[in-house]
Amino acid sequence: MKKLSTLLVGHRYYIFGILNALLAIGLTVLSFRYVQPVDCYRFCGPLDGTPCPPGACPWGEQKAGWPLPVFVDAPGGGSPTGGWGMLGPEDIPLPGALLLDVLFYSLILWLAFYIIQCVRRQAFPLKFIVAMLPLNVVLAASLWMFYFFFGYYAPIGRGHGAPVYVDTPTTTIAATGFYPIVSIPLDELVENYGDPDDLWLLPGGTSNTPSTQMVLHWDAVGMFVELPEIAQDTYLVKKTTRIEMIIFFNEEKEGQILRIAGNSLGSQKIQWKGYGNYQQ
Repeated sequence: MKKLSTLLVGHRYYIFGILNALLAIGLTVLSFRYVQPVDCYRFCGPLDGTPCPPGACPWGEQKAGWPLPVFVDAPGGGSPTGGWGMLGPEDIPLPGALLLDVLFYSLILWLAFYIIQCVRRQAFPLKFIVAMLPLNVVLAASLWMFYFFFGYYAPIGRGHGAPVYVDTPTTTIAATGFYPIVSIPLDELVENYGDPDDLWLLPGGTSNTPSTQMVLHWDAVGMFVELPEIAQDTYLVKKTTRIEMIIFFNEEKEGQILRIAGNSLGSQKIQWKGYGNYQQ
């Protein structure tokens, strides 16, 4: 009977050991959402020591993972250039940091289980933790292989860069664009760069089903931000309104923007008056 009880207790520990390893992997993956700095929307490669412009980051600055960064934006001179200066599927995880993060979360979970067992005054063999560590190593290696071979299906980071064609009175220029893959609220940009200077309301749809899209403009930054199109003729802007695209374009140097990706901005600018309703 005593032998059977020992087997049941050991079986319970092994089940928790497997759950511990799986939870440690899950917490590690969740930590990849911790991306710093957040405002890397374009590449900056200063050669003379000058600081990067707003919204730009050099190679190696943006990282993801906690407590150790597992993904670090790696330098590369080839294609795709849309990932330069920001995390993307071309950045493979660092194996040592990945393993240490998995072990960190595993030990935190074991510590919680150990404290619970002590409160319940039940014995807990510490050597069992050491015996289960190889499982964490195997799962960490599997996670590394997944991101190495299939990283394009589970991209890390906040978005990717791509050219956006804008029309000026004299020519068409490929401006620097940023397309988010996560939800970035407008309030994040306002906190980083201050209030926008002005905006455009772009009408669309039909007379029966009108729609409106908004484009915001930060003059000092040289930044234009597209917000989602809504099926109304009045646009309600909130702190949580997500952005669809960021375009960096210096009007003083390149000329006034008339169209973004073929969409005319029109001539009527509206001054930014804070969050709320805007109407043509």
